[in-house]
Amino acid sequence: MKKSLIALAVLATTGAAFAQSTVTLYGRIDTSIGSSTVGAPGVASTTQMFSGNLASTRWGLRGSEDLGGGLKAIFGLEQGFDSSVGTQANLSAFDRQSIVGLSGGFGTVKFGRHDTSFDDIRDLSVSNNIFNAPVFATTEGVAGTSGYAGVGQLADYGDRASNQIRYESPSFGGFSAGVSYGLDEQAAPVKSDVTAFNLRYKAGNLDVGYGYQENANQAAVSNLEYNTLGAAYNFGSFRISGGWNQAKNKTARKSDAYSIGAIVPVGAFDFSLGYSTAKAKQGSAIFEKGDAFAAAVAYNLSKRTRLYGGLTTGDIENAAGTKVREREIYSIGVDHAF
Repeated sequence: MKKSLIALAVLATTGAAFAQSTVTLYGRIDTSIGSSTVGAPGVASTTQMFSGNLASTRWGLRGSEDLGGGLKAIFGLEQGFDSSVGTQANLSAFDRQSIVGLSGGFGTVKFGRHDTSFDDIRDLSVSNNIFNAPVFATTEGVAGTSGYAGVGQLADYGDRASNQIRYESPSFGGFSAGVSYGLDEQAAPVKSDVTAFNLRYKAGNLDVGYGYQENANQAAVSNLEYNTLGAAYNFGSFRISGGWNQAKNKTARKSDAYSIGAIVPVGAFDFSLGYSTAKAKQGSAIFEKGDAFAAAVAYNLSKRTRLYGGLTTGDIENAAGTKVREREIYSIGVDHAF
């Protein structure tokens, strides 16, 4: 159970004015061991320990203060780390989230580093697949991750943006919207601002949405644009999710990926399957194509702790049908939330 803590500074200055201020410490540690074969055809496999194969390993603090009249001040700090070696995921102290904002009947406004509005919908299409990270790792293609280009070799969208202003609307009969803008903070003509928005409908067991994001300039490459449609439905005995993801630049390179995943709970077990296929074109000609598949099973020891094992495999071919990159990862591990 996540534990709400009253900040020590607040306790030291105890008073009625601070009675509604809370801070919550939370996190997740996911560590597994297995094998990885990633790269050109014939590349040797390696046995290694992984961090975050089932869910991203991280810890964070979030809190709010009741300002009265339905208005709240909010903040969030979140850092990713590698549980296999104990190092932080990036040089930034709070690489996953660092925000402050206000929340009320008008919705929520956040300032700082946060997921983009586009990422809310991109995540929706993989929300029910318990081994989704290696399979649907990017929007621009199948099985792309750091150091391993997906179909089309276009840069991924980037799920977070710094220097961001983000607005999330309240729900109106199940409909909601969000928009975010990450400031470039650079002099023209070099720009790196990130603009995104989403539209979403969520009611009962259905959750469906559309997202758009534009990453300006991306070094020497013209602007990159991303579109996504995602949906999930809970049938009771199983849940299914899927989506369409597209990436394109202004030089006629475009990649379209389609994915579907399902999770079936049986007692303390969760069984999961996922499949993704993508095709990239340069103009009207096929540039690359690929497919990826994943299967996993998790055993829930409690509401916060589970054992799991999974496999993901995928291949990417060029226009001639020759395999140019391959990826196969399997692991068994433990995931604990606090």
